[in-house]
Amino acid sequence: MNQYKPHFKDKEFACKCCGKGGIKNSLREKLEAARVIADMPFIINSGFRCVNNQNDLIARGLSETTSSHPLGLAVDIKADNSQPRWFIIDALIKAGFRRIGIAQTFIHADIDDDKKQDLMWMY
Repeated sequence: MNQYKPHFKDKEFACKCCGKGGIKNSLREKLEAARVIADMPFIINSGFRCVNNQNDLIARGLSETTSSHPLGLAVDIKADNSQPRWFIIDALIKAGFRRIGIAQTFIHADIDDDKKQDLMWMY
């Protein structure tokens, strides 16, 4: 058994294009806390992104050059309707997340202390 809680597997946070990398332990611990608070599964759409993956997403207008994903400090959690979106956002806030983005099909959460805190934005 790995050093983390049982709700997430390492591969959920690996880069989708190459399978490498992962998120920082501090992010994983906060996600675990939020997952327990929400009492529902969190499906991770995107965790760590390698340089190639990130550059591809930037080129397609799907990410920013300032993304925290390549640093292992951000995840996107599937949320494609209003009730799961509510429970996920509520749990993220209660777990101490201070940067949350809301999209049509996912919730972005990051712990990048180098960026402005106490923000919630729409995509």
